[in-house]
Amino acid sequence: MGASSEVLSLMQSIFANASDAILVIDHEGRIVKANAALEQMTGWTEEELIRDKHICELCLGMATCMEETSCTDCFFKRVQMPSFEMRLRTKSGVDYPVAASSARLEDESQGKLVMILRDMSAQQRVEKERYQYKLTNFAIQAQEEERKRIARELHDGVGQALYSILVGLNVVRQRELSEPVMQHVTELVNMTSKAMEEVKRMALELRPSALDDLGLLPALRSLMKRVEKTFHIQVELHVQGEKRRYSAAMETALYRIVQEAMTNTAKYAKASHLGIMFENREKEIVVTIVDDGVGFEVEKTLNIGKGLGVFGMKERAQLLGGTVDIRSAPEEGTTVIVRIPVPKEGVGNDHSRLDR
Repeated sequence: MGASSEVLSLMQSIFANASDAILVIDHEGRIVKANAALEQMTGWTEEELIRDKHICELCLGMATCMEETSCTDCFFKRVQMPSFEMRLRTKSGVDYPVAASSARLEDESQGKLVMILRDMSAQQRVEKERYQYKLTNFAIQAQEEERKRIARELHDGVGQALYSILVGLNVVRQRELSEPVMQHVTELVNMTSKAMEEVKRMALELRPSALDDLGLLPALRSLMKRVEKTFHIQVELHVQGEKRRYSAAMETALYRIVQEAMTNTAKYAKASHLGIMFENREKEIVVTIVDDGVGFEVEKTLNIGKGLGVFGMKERAQLLGGTVDIRSAPEEGTTVIVRIPVPKEGVGNDHSRLDR
């Protein structure tokens, strides 16, 4: 009797303190026993569950490979179901997925069914975030590869064709031509030269060759010169720490983030000066971009959907475990702080110092 009492006491303690929700259902589907975890999971007290609730009031159906919430072949009709998923309705009206198992008790229990439920909402959220991470990473990589391909085609294909045309036109200009014809050829030379410059600009915007060939800092300096020339903004770059190559993913992400920040400054800030501080710290890279422009209300701009470029910056940083912090206010300029952790295994395939 003593041993049986101890076992019974142990079972009652397990039932009461289990982290998974446990409930017992009679042969009519009425809840006759519920532990504290079920109260917490559903929002109903044990008294409310036992007095008022039928299992169908909590269950919105089993999840099957064919349907998300189906009552077909219900677990309640079976002797045992070791594992399945169901939608659980709470007192507040919210429903969410739970992992479940059920088993019919022995005959003397009058057909009672015991169920064990485990909240899956956190697990599904993690899985969704993991899937979103992979999808975003794949999309960004595919975008960069496509940009690289198009830039190469523009440079090697269209650019070279225009160069050949320009050489041919210059050869024609060496001949004795009438004034109207010479004027027409000169116009064609000018048009072709402008087209070549435009193709070069587009290729650089898509994917600067310096980023792949020379690295992040030379590519940023080239970008700075283009911004200064195009938008008449004074840009300064200050570098602290050892200059080196990083992984292709890190260099691409940092370049695109800085490029987006500089583009936003050039388009919207009405700034005259833009400063970039690149800090190579022991465990992270910190890039700070500061302009003296008109500034803006960060939260308001993001909430009304005008911050798509900002979301892209944040996504690129997050894929590398980093962050992008944007600080601004009307008439106070804008500061963008980018932090990207440096992997422990090193900084990429090229560990040599760069004195560029």
